[in-house]
Amino acid sequence: MSVAALDPCVGPITFLCDLASNAAGSAAAGASDYVLGGLGAAFVDAAAQIGTGALTALDSLTPIDLSVSWLRDNVAVIATITLPVLVAFFALQVLTSVLRREPGGLTRAVVGVGKAVLGAALALGVTQVALTAVDELCEYVAASAGTTVAAAAGRFFDFSAPVLVASPGLAIVFGLAMMVGFLLLWGVLLFRKAALILIAVLAPIAFAGSAWDQTRVWTRRWIEIAAALVFSKLVIVVVFVVGASAFSGVGPDSTATTGTEPVGVAGLSDLLVGLLLLSIAVFAPWLTWRFVHWSGMEAAAVMNSAVAAGPITRGARNAGTQTRGLAQHAATTMLLGHVGAAGTAAKMARGRAAATPVRPAPTPPPTTGGRP
Repeated sequence: MSVAALDPCVGPITFLCDLASNAAGSAAAGASDYVLGGLGAAFVDAAAQIGTGALTALDSLTPIDLSVSWLRDNVAVIATITLPVLVAFFALQVLTSVLRREPGGLTRAVVGVGKAVLGAALALGVTQVALTAVDELCEYVAASAGTTVAAAAGRFFDFSAPVLVASPGLAIVFGLAMMVGFLLLWGVLLFRKAALILIAVLAPIAFAGSAWDQTRVWTRRWIEIAAALVFSKLVIVVVFVVGASAFSGVGPDSTATTGTEPVGVAGLSDLLVGLLLLSIAVFAPWLTWRFVHWSGMEAAAVMNSAVAAGPITRGARNAGTQTRGLAQHAATTMLLGHVGAAGTAAKMARGRAAATPVRPAPTPPPTTGGRP
C-alpha cells in the first residue's frame, strides 16, 4: 500500500515557505548582480587606465627626433652598402636602353642617379621638418578648440556613466570594447614611431631604385608610406577634437548643447560615438596612406595630361609627326625614283636594241684549189 507524499508547505506555514523561496531567489539574484557588477567594474577600470595612458601618450608623446647621432650613423652605413646597388641599377638601366635602342633610357638613368643621391641626402632632414610641422599643427588644432585631445576624448568616455553602473552587462561589453580600442590606439602610436625610424634608415635603398625603371616604384612607395606615418597623428588629433566639437558643441565659437535625451540614453550615445571615433583613429595610418596614394596617382595623371596638352609638347609632337612623314615621303620617293630610273634604262635599252638592224655576218670568199 503506497503512502501519499506529504507537502510540508500547507496550512498555516505556507507563508514561511514563500518567504524562504523569495529569500533564496533574492540571494541568487544578488550574488549574480554582485559577480556581474564586479566584472563590469573591472573592465571599465581597466579601460579607464589604458585610455588615460593612450590619450596622454597622444598628447605628450616624446617627439620623434631623426637628427640623433646613432640614427645618422646607421643611415650612413646603409648608404655605404647601397652604393654598389646604385651602380648595378645604373648599369642595368644603361644596358637595357642600349639593347632597346632607347636614348631616353640613358637620360632616365642619369636623372635617376641624381635623384638617388639627392633624395638619400635630404630624406632625414625633410622628414624631420614634416614631423615638427605636424606636432605644431596638432597643438594648434587642440588650442584652437580650447581643449586637449585627452579632454576632448574624455567627453565621450565617461567611465562612471549611470548606464554603466546600472547595467553590468553593458559595462562588460563597453568596457571590453574600450579596452581593446585604446590598446590598439596605443599600439598604433608606438608602431608609428618605430616605423618612421625604420623608414628613415631605409631611405638610401628606396631612393637607389630611381636609377632603374624596374625599381623606380620603390621611391614612390617610400614617399607614400613616410607621408602616411607622418600625417597620421594629425588625423587622429583632428578626429577627436573635431568629433568633440561636432557632437558635444565644444569649440572656439560654440557653446555646450543642452540635450533633451534621457540621461541613460545620452550616456549610451556618447559611448557609441566615442567608440566610432576611436575606430577611425585606429585606422588613421591606413586611411592616410590610401589618401596619399590616391592623391599621388591623381596628381600624376593630371600632370601627364597637362604636359601632353601643353603647347610646347603639342608642337613638338606635331613637329615630330611632320618630320616622320617627310622622312617617309623622301624615302619612298627615293626608292620609287631608283626603281623608275632602272625601268627607264631597261626600256631605253630595249628600244635601242629594236632600232638597230641586225647585220648578217660576212661570208668568206670561196676558195679554189688552183691558182688565182
